[in-house]
Amino acid sequence: MSSGDWMCGSCQHLNFKKRDACQRCRFPKYGGSPDMSSYGVNQTEVLAGDWYCSAMNCGAHNYASRTSCFRCGASKDDYCAYGGGMIGSYDASAPPGWKTGDWICTRLGCGVHNYASRMECYKCKTSRDY
Repeated sequence: MSSGDWMCGSCQHLNFKKRDACQRCRFPKYGGSPDMSSYGVNQTEVLAGDWYCSAMNCGAHNYASRTSCFRCGASKDDYCAYGGGMIGSYDASAPPGWKTGDWICTRLGCGVHNYASRMECYKCKTSRDY
C-alpha cells in the first residue's frame, strides 16, 4: 500500500491514490450518496444465523436461509471450516494452493487468503487475531 492509496468504504477494495471512485464498485472516494444501493452497498441488517462467505476474495453477507453464497456460489458448508480461521493441518478438502496455517481475513468485506507467515492481512492490514 503506497501513501495516499485508500480502501473503499463500501467493498473494502484497495484503490490507488489517483482514483476518485472505487475501481470495483464505483463508490466515491470521499463519501456517499443518499442512494447507497447504486454503489452495491447492502444496507440490510445482519440477523442471527446470517453468515459471511469465507471463500477466497468473496466475503459476501448471506442470509441464514441460504446454503450457498449468493455472490460466488460457494457452499456454506464447504468453507465454514476455514471461516476466519487457520487451516491447522493438511486437509484434502482445502482449496488448491493452501498450506498448513494459511488463514482467511475475518474483516467484514475482505475475506482474502493469507499465507501462514503473515501476521496481518496483506490486503487490508487487519491483524490475524482480529
